[in-house]
This record gives sequence, structure tokens and C-alpha cells, in this order.
Amino acid sequence: MPKRTLNLGCGEDTYGTDRIDIRETPATTLVHDLEKGIPFPDNFFDELYSKNLLEHLRNVGIHLEECYRVLKKGGRLVIITDNAACSRFYSLGTHEGRYENKHKNNPDDKHYGIFTRQHLKNHLEKAGFSVKEISLIKTDTTGRFLDRLTGQLPRIKAVAEK
Repeated sequence: MPKRTLNLGCGEDTYGTDRIDIRETPATTLVHDLEKGIPFPDNFFDELYSKNLLEHLRNVGIHLEECYRVLKKGGRLVIITDNAACSRFYSLGTHEGRYENKHKNNPDDKHYGIFTRQHLKNHLEKAGFSVKEISLIKTDTTGRFLDRLTGQLPRIKAVAEK
């Protein structure tokens, strides 16, 4: 049986066999608000992947419990999210309201949280996951030039298993 991968909050990213987002995009296979759960049965996916989603959710704990529920035993969860220790998020104001002002066509698209590696590890373990890796990674956004100057890495990548 082929591996099933769910890309959570896919945007225009085509990674995965199933791709879910709150709005329709060319990549989306299912339009759904993830704040209302993950609309798949228990133990359904081999892998879950999300990039730049977690900081947009109001209740991270409930979301990660849903991820645990739909992931098969031995399945893998990969999360990429913003690193709270990266000063450019504050110096550029993207995590203090400026991001929300740029997305007036979608007023629900806001930042609700930002994480350190330890915060993310705590959330994952509380949801039942075994954390295999937590690392800082680069981004491909225009802010990468400031990252080079400051020596900071703006994203956290976590890999966990059920």
C-alpha cells in the first residue's frame, strides 16, 4: 500500500498525497479549518507535514492531539515553525502585528504563537509523541539576508514519531 502523507496548511505546496488548507489553492485537495480538527479517521496517515502553520493556530495542544490521532503507529510528524529566539521577527514587526496588516484579504490569518525549541518539544511530548529531532533551520524568504548578518536561524524543524 502506498504511503499516505498529509500536508497540513499546505498553501501552494504540493508535497504529500493529501493537502489541506483553510482556503482553496492550486495545491489543496481538501478545504477545511484545522481549528476544527483533522477530518480523517484514526491511524490513517504514515506521515504528517506542516510548514509555517503552527504559529497560526490558536490551540496548538488540541491540534497536536489531532495529529497524534490520525497518524499511524510508527508514523512520522514533521513540523517547521517560527523560532521565537530570532530577533528579526520583532525588529521587522512581523510577529507584532505587521503580518496581520499585510493580509487584509484574509483577516483570520494571524500569528497566535511563537515557539522555542523547548516549547515545541513540550507540546509534542504532551500530545504523546516521541521527539526524534529538533533543530534550527534557514529560510528561503527575503529575510534570509538579515539572518546571515545576525547569525540567527528563523525556523525550528521538529521530527517526532507516534
